[in-house]
Amino acid sequence: MQSPGQQRTQVALGMLLVLAPLLVYVPVLHHDFLRLWDDDAYVTDNPHVRTGLTLSNVRWAFTSFEQSNWHPMAWLSHMLDCQLFGLNAGAQHLENLLLHIANGLLLFWLLWKATGRAWRSFFVALFFAVHPLNVETVAWIAQRKSLLSAFFSLLAVGAYGWYAVRGGWKRYLLVVFLFALALMAKPMAVSLPLLLLLFDHWPLHRFPYLRGSRRWTKLVMEKLPLLAMGAVSSVMTEMAQRTGGSVMGLSLLPLSARIANAAISYVAYIGEILFPARLAAYYPLQLSPPMGDAIASAVILIAVSALALYLRRFPYIAVGWFFFLIALIPVIGIVQVGFQGRADRYTYVPAIGLMIALVWSTADAVERSMPTLRVAVTVGAIGVGIAFCITTVQYVREWQNSVTLFAHARAAWGRPDMWLEQLYGNALFSAGRVDEALVHYQESCAIEPRTEYCHYNIAHIFAGRGQFREAIREYDLALRYTRNRDMALLCLTEEAEAKLQIGDYPAAGDLAAQALSIDPANSAAQRLRQRIQEKTAGAN
Repeated sequence: MQSPGQQRTQVALGMLLVLAPLLVYVPVLHHDFLRLWDDDAYVTDNPHVRTGLTLSNVRWAFTSFEQSNWHPMAWLSHMLDCQLFGLNAGAQHLENLLLHIANGLLLFWLLWKATGRAWRSFFVALFFAVHPLNVETVAWIAQRKSLLSAFFSLLAVGAYGWYAVRGGWKRYLLVVFLFALALMAKPMAVSLPLLLLLFDHWPLHRFPYLRGSRRWTKLVMEKLPLLAMGAVSSVMTEMAQRTGGSVMGLSLLPLSARIANAAISYVAYIGEILFPARLAAYYPLQLSPPMGDAIASAVILIAVSALALYLRRFPYIAVGWFFFLIALIPVIGIVQVGFQGRADRYTYVPAIGLMIALVWSTADAVERSMPTLRVAVTVGAIGVGIAFCITTVQYVREWQNSVTLFAHARAAWGRPDMWLEQLYGNALFSAGRVDEALVHYQESCAIEPRTEYCHYNIAHIFAGRGQFREAIREYDLALRYTRNRDMALLCLTEEAEAKLQIGDYPAAGDLAAQALSIDPANSAAQRLRQRIQEKTAGAN
């Protein structure tokens, strides 16, 4: 039983964990959807989500591989928002914020219940709640899946702690159920069974209570159903990503480059957790990572791992460190999806491990060697929390719309990049700033001429201005470089329209025929063919 004083402390610290993130994130309630950064696909332009919770939409959520993923809980959450609030961006941002606050409270409660250390648990939860690295997850509506997955994962950890102390198959089934929900929100939760093995060591201390070889047998056997669930989720995710064409082939990014990028990304994440400066929504992927950086990063990772294992007297160091390493494995880039080198959202759960290791080791060092400095260290920790709050408030401003977001990303990267110019151009075009968008599309093509996206966008702008001959030249370049079926159809139909406008009916007919050979049901190509036939007949 807790004493009245402990209960009052728990309530007071819990209130601070609600108030702090609420204050730093309240501006997001006035932010718009990021329509060019997945919010359109997840909410505003998705007919299944926009129409709310219907039987057919629920069925779609559980059977769809939309957005190269299988995450029905995320779809259901967005549907519920639309059912209750319509396309109200503020309401959907509020739900993200409330989920983040709930995750911070859960983290605090779990650590305190497992260790009995209120202030250490509070500071871990506080750093998690206000850390700038989590802005991407909280301020981006499409990242509801990350928040939900973390929420159900933390609940599963709580249920597992209950099972570890009390036993019983019903409690174990609760763990299975919550883990299933976490996987159905975002498959990154597949690492949870391995994390539970770490928690068996600390803070649950289950190892001393099991004898000899039976120790590992029991602990591993009880994770097998969870590991099997994770394997099924991984297979479904692989199917979804390959169906969506989002997995990068080894011909473009060899395994050696993936391993090098993974090592560099691990160390970059550590740096951003410790000193969150120059954060951005997009970090370009380096197809040829500097081998010197990769070797240095690997040495750092191996050295810290060896040190964590050596310091056996302080189990929270090894648990926190390997928590960080293991939780990042699904998204570290060995299976490369998309063209980002790394992403802040991937650290939402893994960073907790480093925060635990740092807070506990600092607190232990003070208690053992410098107990008179407890107050000073506590004040210092509060200062770190305040610094995180200030940085988070500043970074949240950049997420108000797509233009501010990608202008900031370009500035943060600090050197020319094809994709950043493309993304910023898209944002400007969507905001009606077409002339500015054209400049950045042209810059994207100057950096990497052999890519279809910039050429297509330049052609689209020229066609809109009536500069059809210039547009045709760019459409031809886009068609030369694209391997994407949908992009090819767009280029063929739009170039056919441009040819039609300048009176080149035979060439327009050939392009429409090519589009129909790819997709006989393409309505734009069918309409073009009809118009071309009418124009040709009229000319004769």
